[in-house]
Amino acid sequence: MKIVLMTLLVWASQALATDEVFKRGPFEVRVTPFPSTFLSPEMAQQYGLARSETQAILNLSVYDTRLERAVKTVPARLNGQQANLLGQAFELEFQTIDEGEAIYYIAPFRISDQDTVRFTIEVLPEGERVPVDVKFSQKFYQQ
Repeated sequence: MKIVLMTLLVWASQALATDEVFKRGPFEVRVTPFPSTFLSPEMAQQYGLARSETQAILNLSVYDTRLERAVKTVPARLNGQQANLLGQAFELEFQTIDEGEAIYYIAPFRISDQDTVRFTIEVLPEGERVPVDVKFSQKFYQQ
């Protein structure tokens, strides 16, 4: 299943061209938001996610560039929120997907057609004291 998830996430980031990378020291945080309709019904059910035109998924991975292995994701603590242009803010509830070789964090959130969502996330890699701050905006379109 991990190959399917990795393929989906790569495809989503290429299709939307919204892969964001944030760096601090040796750490890189890669973030990809995408519509939940990109998930197959089976994958959505496996991870307890809703497939809907009004639902999107935020996928986040934390990389330690010092590691020698091919996949360099590491555990982290995440705290964040998303807000729309009306100023309505909502906490993001991250689910950890640990596939042994790779760790992903996903958080569902609601969208409206042509809505711009602002994300503010604090990412603290395991064993670190200073977080990586993630701040960006993304416009969404319902399909």
